[in-house]
Amino acid sequence: MVPMALATFAFDAIIQNPDRRSGNPNCLVRGDAFRIFDHELAFAHGLILGWKPPWVPGGLQLLEQPGFHIFRRELRGKNLDFPAVRESWKHLIDSRIDGYADVVPAEWAQAATDVAGAITLIKSARDRIDDCLAEIQRVLA
Repeated sequence: MVPMALATFAFDAIIQNPDRRSGNPNCLVRGDAFRIFDHELAFAHGLILGWKPPWVPGGLQLLEQPGFHIFRRELRGKNLDFPAVRESWKHLIDSRIDGYADVVPAEWAQAATDVAGAITLIKSARDRIDDCLAEIQRVLA
């Protein structure tokens, strides 16, 4: 489960999801698999004064707090497969990322600016995935 936990940790870090904490895991476990859900607080980076992107040193400082993410404690100090996470992000093509906006419900039309900001964040993180992973490694050190 370690590779999936690392991929989830990286995903939450990059999309700025602060809602997978020890007290609120938003994760279902069945055997040796798990599913994540509840991303309603993700992509709120445009609302945070002094926000730093996940590819900037210190951009993921909040994740250093004990309990801030359900997988941090278990991932710390382990030999982790960052190349697999890197490859997943590098293979995200623009048309696929742009397609994410196409599945947003029509009822969310007033959130078009927020959706555009999320798409920009995903593309920017993909283009800077090595820097994102360096910051994630720092947080997990």
